[in-house]
Amino acid sequence: MNEYDRSGVASELRRATQEQRFDFLIIDWRLPDGCGMDVVAHLRQNDGWRGPILFITASQNEEDVVTALEQGADDFLAKPLRPRELIARVSALGRRVGYETSAHAIACPDIFAINQEEHSISIAGNYVALTEREYRLAILFFSKVGELLTRAYLLELVWGIKGSVSTRTVDTHVSRLRRKLELDGRHGLRLRSVYQSGYRMEVCSISSVEQAANH
Repeated sequence: MNEYDRSGVASELRRATQEQRFDFLIIDWRLPDGCGMDVVAHLRQNDGWRGPILFITASQNEEDVVTALEQGADDFLAKPLRPRELIARVSALGRRVGYETSAHAIACPDIFAINQEEHSISIAGNYVALTEREYRLAILFFSKVGELLTRAYLLELVWGIKGSVSTRTVDTHVSRLRRKLELDGRHGLRLRSVYQSGYRMEVCSISSVEQAANH
């Protein structure tokens, strides 16, 4: 894992991400020459940086935390930093984005091709444009076929938000993912909504889906 001194100016950090390979970024809200939140937004929206970002802030205001996550941070940690918690957060983010996920842990029909290096998925050779969070959701569902994943679980694992936060963002993302990856059973997998609980990726018979469509 490459390291970068956060005392460097924000512009140097952005330039470094274009010239070097980083596995992970830890960005403080208060930088010597700018706002860390603006840096996160610029990295995501303009520089195309897709790796995990842990946001460090002295504020525990809910609105500040939500804004940081919406701008592109994957998780946040409040000051003063506690070393063991910092290590645990970094490890959790690594697992979340698949750094510790082996290829054979992801089970899906051959028609789906998953490139974990590029964070991309294709169907029958056709690339599917997914956002980073849609990709993470897909990997999570593919790796847990048959398991019920609650909205709270998805919120915490993919967004880094505790499940007590009320939001429909999970439903919106899952709906888009189902449409983009055609997870309606036609390829042997159906991403099903479980009433008042969450979602489950289910294996189904393609022939039965075709028969149902013909009736």
